[in-house]
Amino acid sequence: MKNLPSPLARKLLAIVVGLSIAVTGLVTAATFGFVQRASMNRQIGNLQLYAQTRTDAEDRLFSDLAQVHRDATAALMRRIGTVRGADLDGQFNRLFPLKADGTRRSDPRLFDGAAVNGHYMYGLGAFMANGRDISAPTKALFVSALEVTAMAGEAQHSRYDNLYMFTPDNRMVIYGPDRDDRLIYYRQDAPATLDFSAEEMTELTRPAANPERAMNCTKLRKLMSDPTGKALTTACMTPIDIDGVHVGAWGTTIALDSYLQAAIGTSVEGGANMIVSADGELIAAPGLGRDGVVGAAELLSQQEKLGVAPLVANIRAVGGRTGAFRSGKLVVAYGHLSEPDWYLVITMPASEIAKSAARTASWVLLFGMLGIVVQAILLFGIIRREVVDPLVTLSMAHGRHGVARAPWVEARPDEIGDLARMLRQQRGENDELLRSLEERVAARTADLDRANRAKSTFLANMSHELRTPLNGVIALTDQLAETDDRVRRRELADLVTSSGRLLEQVLSDILDVSKIEAGQFQLSPAPFEIERTVAAMADLHRASAEAKGLKLTWTIAARARGAYLGDSGRIAQILSNLLGNAVKFTDKGRVVLTVDQVGESLKFTVRDTGVGFDEAARDRLFRRFEQADDTITRRFGGTGLGLSICSALVGMMGGDLDATARPGKGAVFTIVLPLPRAVMPVAEEDAPETDVSALQGLRVLVAEDHPTNQKVVQIVLEPFGVELTIVGNGQEAVTAFADGYDAILMDMQMPVMDGLTATRLIREQEAATGAAPVLIVMLTANAMDEHIEAGRLAGADLHVAKPLRPLQLITALAMARNAALGVEQAA
Repeated sequence: MKNLPSPLARKLLAIVVGLSIAVTGLVTAATFGFVQRASMNRQIGNLQLYAQTRTDAEDRLFSDLAQVHRDATAALMRRIGTVRGADLDGQFNRLFPLKADGTRRSDPRLFDGAAVNGHYMYGLGAFMANGRDISAPTKALFVSALEVTAMAGEAQHSRYDNLYMFTPDNRMVIYGPDRDDRLIYYRQDAPATLDFSAEEMTELTRPAANPERAMNCTKLRKLMSDPTGKALTTACMTPIDIDGVHVGAWGTTIALDSYLQAAIGTSVEGGANMIVSADGELIAAPGLGRDGVVGAAELLSQQEKLGVAPLVANIRAVGGRTGAFRSGKLVVAYGHLSEPDWYLVITMPASEIAKSAARTASWVLLFGMLGIVVQAILLFGIIRREVVDPLVTLSMAHGRHGVARAPWVEARPDEIGDLARMLRQQRGENDELLRSLEERVAARTADLDRANRAKSTFLANMSHELRTPLNGVIALTDQLAETDDRVRRRELADLVTSSGRLLEQVLSDILDVSKIEAGQFQLSPAPFEIERTVAAMADLHRASAEAKGLKLTWTIAARARGAYLGDSGRIAQILSNLLGNAVKFTDKGRVVLTVDQVGESLKFTVRDTGVGFDEAARDRLFRRFEQADDTITRRFGGTGLGLSICSALVGMMGGDLDATARPGKGAVFTIVLPLPRAVMPVAEEDAPETDVSALQGLRVLVAEDHPTNQKVVQIVLEPFGVELTIVGNGQEAVTAFADGYDAILMDMQMPVMDGLTATRLIREQEAATGAAPVLIVMLTANAMDEHIEAGRLAGADLHVAKPLRPLQLITALAMARNAALGVEQAA
């Protein structure tokens, strides 16, 4: 009896349990509604996703068919020139003999199988109106088309059961080995007056109706070879133009009972598929026609019954390649088949989706009710055990028989009051801690998200920027190997070189950023002429500007001319980046570079009339790995490093870099650099031109482990009469050195023994024997300053970085050889 709760405790229990049941019930009801709506939206979204997936799969048939037609055109172009000649008439007459009605039909053997020009052909038929009046180019066209139709049709036979080529003047060759009529209509029965010049399939290929010269598909139409007119099909055609003149088209017919029925035959449970044209006509629907046969009246009736016209109007109003919307009692999901300009439409009763969503959400109600019951039982037991009994015990321990359940309990001067006050104080501290912790977690999460987005964007951009020049190197190298045309080889070689230089520039930008972040970037100030630096950068980018139709001008104020003390190479790098960006982002107008003196500083201003940017983009402009927005990356490319490097370089020089712009109105970049005046040193006389003939008979030892790099050195040096000995590692180089060489090309990283160790050992052997030092050139991909210094300390004379510039290596060896010969002559 002593542990029985007081009336106040029972009241507390009743209030807590009652409120819990009420709140849980409301939350359960609200959750049920939310889950039901979310489930409906999810199912509609899934229906749209299913439509998109199905559309992608079905559209691939047409996109692949368009590629088949393009490939057939390319094959046709390759063959037309080969069939012209003295034997053209004989070959044409054998393949397409003239009939008594004035038409030409295919040789009957071409359908059953025959060898033509060394190729076995079958399943072919042909019809040509006005067979007595056929020009030589047309004969060459059809002789070539016959072979291409046979080969391309057979290659794609598993996907498309026919392929034909036709001309606007009622002539056709067709591949269809599986046709039940064995192409008899075209081979034998078609009247001499057969005219398909006004058919939709012909009209869709004419330049006026198809200026893009792309594949188009007809609406449902009857087969010319079907006298009943009920076997409705659709045909997809791609125009054939020779030297800008429309001569015909490739075509493929798709029957209702083949692809179209397969496309609509499978749908989601409870849904139905159909295919409609973009102008509101029914192409295919469940139950439409049997065995590919459907009458015009049935087609119109089905269109009216399914409400195709208003359905297509709603689809076009919603827009997009795929979408989903409510239309009356139906939920409609669709996807656009781009090649034939059709829509794959999936319909499902909205009531089915609602029922399914309700079934999904009903589990919320079930578990909510169970939760209420379990919660009431648990709350009663937990509150009695954890709250009521401890309070009663405390009250009895201090001689009290009741404890008030109200906020004023905190004011009581006993343990319960102390406990209440302490708990309240502690809770406040905990809340404050939790609040500050949440803020810190949110801030840190935001930082991590930004960093992750920046990293992802950088990796995507870098992948694009590296793969673009790599594509040029790999693809063009294959082309270079296959062509014998010297002009073409020179053009391809220049493109490979350009791609390689672009790849080298991307890597250089990454190395610059790495050095800047590591604090290892060093400026090299020296006297320089401002006019020479500015003119060089302007001339460097003028060609690319003029190629885009832009005018690039530059001026230097009179007071700003002269010599200054600074790192001219890095100033040139900054100007090159800004001018390159200005030309890249400007499609018309001009790019202007001006230089003026402001106090003790030089002010460089680059203005353009390009795309510009807004204030939000300006805030991101100089961040590393970022561009103004994602559309800039997609449209213009780039790593997003250039402006960040410029900003870092300007900061290291103690200057300021600012940018202003308006979207679509161009941009202005301003640099202010505190550069002191300087006096240029007296110029030395120009060195005489290097005599590369001295390379004849030069004995060179090449230490290089990579076969490709070995071959590169051979290709560069052997034309000059250089005698090469190639070894694969540093140990072999040290051993071979004893044979005596005029120069050694040493890679830095090799197996067994690296190049630095081999260089030191060679220098030690020279010192021990008193031999004259041999010229050692570090020829390596290790191109950073610390690598150059390491090579010098090891005893190397020169450092030539990969990718190799042939002229640099040839000049270095020739100068060393000439110098050695000069010493010998003087002796």
